[in-house]
Amino acid sequence: MNFDFIIIGGSFAGMTTALSLSNVSTDLKIAIIERQNILQEDRQRDGRAYAISAASLKLFKEIGIYEAVQQEAGKIADIKITDYKSPFFLDFIGFEVDPQHGQLGQIIENYHIHNALRNRILEHKNITVFSPNSYEEINFGDVVKVKLDDEKIISGKLLLACDGRFSRLRDLYQIHTTQKKYHQTAIVFNISHQLPHENIAHEKFLPGGPLAILPLKNPHQSSIVWISSDETAQLVMSLDDENFIHQLTKKTENCLGKISVISEKFSYPLILIEAEKFYHEKMLLIGDAAAGVHPIAGQGFNLAITGIKILCQLVQESLNSGFDISAENLIKEYNKKARREAKKMLIATDILNSLFETKSFSINLARNLGIGLVNKIPKLKKFFIKSAGGF
Repeated sequence: MNFDFIIIGGSFAGMTTALSLSNVSTDLKIAIIERQNILQEDRQRDGRAYAISAASLKLFKEIGIYEAVQQEAGKIADIKITDYKSPFFLDFIGFEVDPQHGQLGQIIENYHIHNALRNRILEHKNITVFSPNSYEEINFGDVVKVKLDDEKIISGKLLLACDGRFSRLRDLYQIHTTQKKYHQTAIVFNISHQLPHENIAHEKFLPGGPLAILPLKNPHQSSIVWISSDETAQLVMSLDDENFIHQLTKKTENCLGKISVISEKFSYPLILIEAEKFYHEKMLLIGDAAAGVHPIAGQGFNLAITGIKILCQLVQESLNSGFDISAENLIKEYNKKARREAKKMLIATDILNSLFETKSFSINLARNLGIGLVNKIPKLKKFFIKSAGGF
């Protein structure tokens, strides 16, 4: 029952971290503790999807789930960004950064990523899953000892907190967080539509909040992220089917023809969360437990993957140098590098949301001119395209 890493939280970040560490070295012993029973049944389609950047897809290839998710992956060949009634627009074309595949990323439904990760983990003999289990007690010393709810005791060199945006572990060890309530709600669901999406993702900045239309594998199906104020979202969620479709058609500006909702509708309050530090003793915060960003640029899971890559690189360097993977230097380097990347994304998404939420005439004018300017300057446009692809 001795491990190198103990991961608490066996969802997307936790399973991706386990597979990525296993990819560093199959000699590493990894434990995952998850309260939900992730071993028995596949997840079913529920209408939620992730935007996976081209850079994150490279990690999917490395950990062996890329081929498994391709049968359900919608390709983003182009991103069209428009501002309400503005003559200017931005057009990010995938071939400009990825001539081989011509894509900035992919839209993959959550259930499919989850099942691919789980199935891949079951193939690794060096990954042990304790599920359904939760932790009862954690003790830090030369090693980390975790007592489970079934009385088992496991030990590890490092504990990885992958327990989400409202992390219990972060609260337990009193790691201070900066939080910002946007007073906005994201409504997420899938639609079918009359016209093919042609692998184009739309980001429409409209009065009341942005609307993202994300292409799924089926050319006549897309995933919707509809952001509005909390009050408006509550009203929208209470609409009957006919009026909901009517409002949605107005928001899409009828770019896809006749539409219908084909999944359950989910709603989430939008909150920025940033941990003051990404560690406590021999525990590291991973993914949303470390930082949760506004979904305006669709970079939440991609930011988690960036942090996972940083951790794996540091572990690889430690193994190559013969150093202990729980050494203070590794913990401090992870904290410095992962916090820096998270801070950049937190600031960028926060500013972007503020710019498009404002009703100031001067800022609206500057924003529209800026959109037109980016489209006219090739080097500047390529910088934004590469950023959208995660490079």
